[in-house]
Amino acid sequence: MAKRVIKIAVAPGKAGGPVVQQLSQYGIDISKVTEEINKKTKILANYGINNVFVEIEVDEDTKNFEVKPELPPIADLIMKAIGKDTGSHQAVKELIGDISIEKLAEIAYIKWEELRSKNFRNALKQVISACRSVGVTINGKDPKQVLKELDTGSYNNVITKYEELLKQEGRL
Repeated sequence: MAKRVIKIAVAPGKAGGPVVQQLSQYGIDISKVTEEINKKTKILANYGINNVFVEIEVDEDTKNFEVKPELPPIADLIMKAIGKDTGSHQAVKELIGDISIEKLAEIAYIKWEELRSKNFRNALKQVISACRSVGVTINGKDPKQVLKELDTGSYNNVITKYEELLKQEGRL
């Protein structure tokens, strides 16, 4: 069973020409590959990301494939979401922006596989924790306070929404 890994750069949600050229020699369904790449990277376009590297693992015998985008770090996604290039130099003292809990849940959704959490609540906690280290508040509140509110069920509606999405996609 021969597997080959092809790494390409694509514009999020707009895989096309380069993918066709690089994958045509492997005898796989290019339209399915580009559809999968676009599905997995489309949401990154909302963050102003111009290119993302994607690994495509092809089984040359069965012609099956797996698409794995290389996602930016959580802190980078938070910075892009608030329109900043760098985080705070003194995170607790210097606040550089504010983000909504909904946007953080979207970031947890994007990074779901990498976070390796047992449930979406814990994944969201990891993303919230990153806010403190870069000097970002959440809905005008300190991330520590938001973590406490999360534990008391304040954001169950947001958690449920993204858990349902993950279940529909077979990722949870």
